[in-house]
Amino acid sequence: MTSKRGLLFAAAVVLQVLLLLGMGARHTYTLQTGRAVRLETAPVDPWEIFRGQYVALNYKISQIQGGEVPMIGAPYQRGQRIWVTLREGDPYWVATGVADQRPDTAANEVAMQATVQYWMDSGIEGRPQVNLRYGIEQFFVPEGEGPPLEQQRLRISVEAAVDRFGRAAIKRVFVDDKEIQWR
Repeated sequence: MTSKRGLLFAAAVVLQVLLLLGMGARHTYTLQTGRAVRLETAPVDPWEIFRGQYVALNYKISQIQGGEVPMIGAPYQRGQRIWVTLREGDPYWVATGVADQRPDTAANEVAMQATVQYWMDSGIEGRPQVNLRYGIEQFFVPEGEGPPLEQQRLRISVEAAVDRFGRAAIKRVFVDDKEIQWR
């Protein structure tokens, strides 16, 4: 009986370790194989007592207006997984389409997964609007480094990697076109 419990305990521990390694491997895969996409942001600087200081990012592509960008399969529901087509721009990539199914993309485009935060039938100028999260809305910074980043006059952008599955991960962060190098 004791050896059976020990075996179950060992299996539970191994399963947890494999789960943690899998999460790290997925993120590493995205960073290593993903296509680099430069995104414009607007930062906010929150603090969590248990997690430390981080910068929350709000991307230009997080609020998409109908009429400006085609929306296939709209209206969308809160929590729904959708796809945003991004086209290479100079210097930032821009949203060119939203769809409830993975779209075909051209050589200068990527399809990135997003989760619907909310849908408004009549947003700005009475047009529909969808607010999205991509899973790259925050990055942690050394203590004391967050407040300077929230200054409105700074231009912050992110280079994210988007893998073939549409998952994104932050590779580099830029302030006024200079990469942030933490001490």
